[in-house]
Amino acid sequence: MGPWTKPSAMSAPRPEQQPLPETVEVLGVRFHNLSRAEAARAIAEMLRAGRKGYVVKPYSEFMPRAATDPRLRHILDRATLCLADGIGILWAAHYLALPGGRLRALVQLPLSLAAVTLNPAAIQRPLRENMAGVDLTWEMLARLDEVQGRVFLLGGTAEEVRRTREQIEARFDNLKVVGARDGYFDVAGPENKRVAEAINAVRPQVLLVAMGFPRQEEWIAANLRRLGVSIAVAEGGSFSFISCATARAPRWLRRLGLEWLFRLLRQPWRLRRQMAIPQFIWLVVRERLRSARR
Repeated sequence: MGPWTKPSAMSAPRPEQQPLPETVEVLGVRFHNLSRAEAARAIAEMLRAGRKGYVVKPYSEFMPRAATDPRLRHILDRATLCLADGIGILWAAHYLALPGGRLRALVQLPLSLAAVTLNPAAIQRPLRENMAGVDLTWEMLARLDEVQGRVFLLGGTAEEVRRTREQIEARFDNLKVVGARDGYFDVAGPENKRVAEAINAVRPQVLLVAMGFPRQEEWIAANLRRLGVSIAVAEGGSFSFISCATARAPRWLRRLGLEWLFRLLRQPWRLRRQMAIPQFIWLVVRERLRSARR
């Protein structure tokens, strides 16, 4: 596997760089090609080694924003680990890697999209596995439990973060949740400084930030230097699932890559957000057609 290529210096903090696995590029964002188990072990190893860095898990709904916003794309590329959350990212990487010119690319488009549901294993290359957000979170917490990690939870509503803490503490004996607070505060005002001070006061090693994309990634990039934590992980909606505030799709639907549909049926208000998926598909197709001309 090849080393990680450093992006050019900009405003985001520079985590301590270590050799990492090969990356697969999707719309200008470099995703590290790991399984969930490998990603969880890599995070635990960062903690053991005392390396400072952050982890992001972009998914397809927000890729159009990352593809068109250089500042946000830079934050993702500066992450120690950038991991694919969702079958859509795996599809995009697979489709972009298929051989052939423009005509073949158009023929391959419906076939590759059909494979997402009919044969998901066929698109597990070049990216090897869907991190599936909260699934990676549980696997990561199990690894942190093995090394007796200290964790702070930041994000969600007060009820979600309280119940998330209860669920984690009930499952793990050696993992210590040293603090928790909701994500509803002014990230640009004096309250932000108080939040950072509260985190540092209890000396966590790992900070899980569940404030939604891109707010959580921007907050981590802006505040990591002032925090005493080794690792910050952008968690998206994980606290909602862990706290059981939001039900997950049945396992068979998840295997088919249809968890997004289950969530949409239960939460119709998500339709506006998921309208970004057709835009994501179009951007991927456009990138493939452009590369086919070269």
